[in-house]
Amino acid sequence: MKYAQSSKFSVFMTLAAAFLMVGNTLAQELERAVPIDITGEDRIAAALTSGIRYHLLLTPQAKAKGISADSPNVKLKSQTTVHPAATVGFYPDDVAKQSSTGKTVVNAAQHPIYINCAASCWGTPATFLTNLDASTMIHIADQYTGSTANGRYTVSTQFSVTVTIYPGTSGVPTLGENDILGIVHAAAKIAGTGYSHIYHVFIPKGVDTCMDEGPCYSPDNANSFVFCAYHFTVKFADLASPVYYTVEPYQGPLTAPLLSCAIPFSTPNGALIDSTATTLLHETFETITDPDIITGYRAAYPTGNGGEVGDLCDGVLFNPQALNGKNYAVQGIYSNTYHACVDGP
Repeated sequence: MKYAQSSKFSVFMTLAAAFLMVGNTLAQELERAVPIDITGEDRIAAALTSGIRYHLLLTPQAKAKGISADSPNVKLKSQTTVHPAATVGFYPDDVAKQSSTGKTVVNAAQHPIYINCAASCWGTPATFLTNLDASTMIHIADQYTGSTANGRYTVSTQFSVTVTIYPGTSGVPTLGENDILGIVHAAAKIAGTGYSHIYHVFIPKGVDTCMDEGPCYSPDNANSFVFCAYHFTVKFADLASPVYYTVEPYQGPLTAPLLSCAIPFSTPNGALIDSTATTLLHETFETITDPDIITGYRAAYPTGNGGEVGDLCDGVLFNPQALNGKNYAVQGIYSNTYHACVDGP
């Protein structure tokens, strides 16, 4: 009997090791990326664009200063139209389409783009996106997209790119808008454009990035440090449809934690993985629900923090939150169904 128990234990441990090996192999496959080069064609394309709009995930300091989360050319209908506040059941934070013709992203292939570093530099972003897509939480988006199907936001082709990053005005290596546009163009001409593709651009640790109008991710410089991430829409002259992407600067802990986008307390996977995960979740949901950053779902009465479904719940953290059986510390997303920040449909 003792021998039988020992054998069963040995078989169990062998199976467990096999499952762990398979899990690790799958994780490695998920983080594998196709290398791309930035050509002169991509640099020219970055200069020949139209329809540029972006929406920033503001730092607390930027919110306190009343800085706008939207690019200057975005004018919201809800800011100029009186909402029927007396209607029974209306909640001020409920979101509504800015245009009757506004689109949402019903399904899309997601494409991480890793700059000058392996995927592990940001934790395991592709694994997180895969777990999010397989979770119940992603179905918060159903009420906005009109679809309840599973597996609508899968991870597809991933890219890696090596570029020279030059110092900005502060002396810190800095990527500008055109730098990122060239990288995105190089990936989009391979993988595809339009609402069925979302790109996620990962900026390496120690690198700042700034918008043409001035706002920056610059944890080294408090005066210009305005955002932690953003989502962006652009039409390249040589590509058939607009391209939708998010920019994900390094979210892990830095030497000056007050000038950091990292989660400041203990989390299931550590500050790097979970800080990357919650920011990536924020931008993914906002790209799904307001891809064109002018026609999608926004709060009727923006309160200064941006008014998209992620902004309304920025700081409302669920720790831990099970996504496809894996615990993460991630923020809630606003639901019209519950008139609240939630972690599921």
